[in-house]
Amino acid sequence: MEEPRSVLRPALEPVVEFSDSDLFWQEHWKKFAWGLAGVVALILAVGVWKFWSARHLAAAEALYGTAGDAAAWREVVAKYPGTVPAGNAQLQVAESLRASGDLAGAAGELENFLKAQPQHPLAGAAWLTLGELRQMQAENNGALEAYRVASSQYAASYAAPLALLAEAKLLGQMGSQGEARAVLESVGTLHSETPAAMIAAAELARLRPAAAMPPSPPPAP
Repeated sequence: MEEPRSVLRPALEPVVEFSDSDLFWQEHWKKFAWGLAGVVALILAVGVWKFWSARHLAAAEALYGTAGDAAAWREVVAKYPGTVPAGNAQLQVAESLRASGDLAGAAGELENFLKAQPQHPLAGAAWLTLGELRQMQAENNGALEAYRVASSQYAASYAAPLALLAEAKLLGQMGSQGEARAVLESVGTLHSETPAAMIAAAELARLRPAAAMPPSPPPAP
């Protein structure tokens, strides 16, 4: 007679059956483990970077808030390059140079700022100011280039319609009346809801060719 098998004792020759999913997991579990570890490491790295960036930005803002002269602004730029406060500090340096009459130095500072931070919130305004400085230095072609960058690459900024007005005015001074009218017309098309559109309309009326003006009434007999 066969001895009854105890439920507390496994069979001498158990038959173990593995499903396809069990076999797949046994073969690839290490890969999944390493992948999970990589994801966790990435999450931690992003968290550390965001924490450091926030601390870095806060320190830059604090230093910029206490700066009051060119030397202090340059310290912000040196310690926290690439931050918005550093860009603001560079603009302050450029404005101080302009106020002192150093137009070349101010233009150079703006050029350095725009190379370092082309996406700064005030980059469009910096291009507009750079155009004005170049125009004051009689560098008309360079001024036109700066105005066109401000109006095209930063079309959503408040500086864009102002750059178009400045470009049209300079073109008129250079004798390119037709180009000036075209630029003024673009202000009304692209920035119709801004005060610049009203200024452009007034300038267009002033630049209207004499042939387009209604004839003067004949003198009374």
